[in-house]
Amino acid sequence: MVWLHRKMVEDRNRPHYEKGRLIEELWQEERPELLALPEQDLPIFSLDHAYVNKYGEVMVDGKAFVVHGLSVPNRVLVKKEWDRFFVLSPDGDVHLEAPRPYTNVKREIPWKEIFAEWETKPRVVGHSRYRAYLPEAIRTYLAGTPPQVVTRLKGLRALLDRHTLYEIAQWLEESQQWDLAPHEIGVLMEARQSHYPAKWEESYTPSVLIDYETDLTVYDQRLHPVREGGVQG
Repeated sequence: MVWLHRKMVEDRNRPHYEKGRLIEELWQEERPELLALPEQDLPIFSLDHAYVNKYGEVMVDGKAFVVHGLSVPNRVLVKKEWDRFFVLSPDGDVHLEAPRPYTNVKREIPWKEIFAEWETKPRVVGHSRYRAYLPEAIRTYLAGTPPQVVTRLKGLRALLDRHTLYEIAQWLEESQQWDLAPHEIGVLMEARQSHYPAKWEESYTPSVLIDYETDLTVYDQRLHPVREGGVQG
């Protein structure tokens, strides 16, 4: 920009194509007549009415966008700027702000809000337009009876406070433990991320006990004999 400004100033030292005088001289004469630029940007936008359909969607620039927090059907205002748009309630509350479709800016999917809506209508999970964007492992995890789906959706929403949806999906894909409750998944994910301190260098521990691994299945069988294949006393 500095180079461009310097070139523009240098370019003023040539005759004007019509007046025959130096552009610099004409510029100095006109400068006192110029008005100051406004201190605040002039807002340029359009306002249009739109309707939220039975799927909770509103059409903007020919594309469907899900609006959360409004009853359906509903009449809303759509405020369009050159690069963004806002979906406003009749009271002026902003219910959605997003880039306009032609900007090709990727939008983050609000999974917590979507899961909250699915909890009220668990049968819609298999037909929702957002299902295609779920990781395959999450789709598998949510394939169950409606009560089971509701419980898992609530748990996943809580997990999203500490992990991304793709981290959860990766853990499920690696572990293949589809019968766990979400809070159990959270405990195991955090346990895997735990870092244990380095071993102390000492000479008191008998060599036979160094690096000894306790077989916890024995305890599991005693605590949960039916589930772990042990023998009930």
